[in-house]
Amino acid sequence: SIKTEAKFAEGSSRVVNGAVVTDTVTYEGLVPGKEYVLNAELRNKADESVIGKSNPDEPVKFTPESASGDVDVKIIVNDDVKAGSVKQGVAYEYLTSTAVDASGKDSESGDENKIAEHTDINDKAQTVDSHDELTLLIST
Repeated sequence: SIKTEAKFAEGSSRVVNGAVVTDTVTYEGLVPGKEYVLNAELRNKADESVIGKSNPDEPVKFTPESASGDVDVKIIVNDDVKAGSVKQGVAYEYLTSTAVDASGKDSESGDENKIAEHTDINDKAQTVDSHDELTLLIST
């Protein structure tokens, strides 16, 4: 099983193009010593459209030393997301493995097996809120 906590990476505070969301995924019940792959995407809470993804060219691969732990995945907001267009983003996570199946048994086929996913659009722990920047006007 997996659960998550999403937050803006340092330097980011709004869901806008190029912003980075760090998604800390806590897992339980994995097979130590077997490789897993974690992918994530950010969805607009208003319409569930995908507005960012973890790097598909560099998926987060990890081999847990114990059945429980956590791993971070970074999600980069798409270039076409404009300031003010997204109030809340929700992280969705997908955990797969070619080494084991969902029950933890060795997988001989080498196929990608779905292990767990966390895709709750209403989960506050996986939600990031855009904060409006304040502008200070100084008159001279």
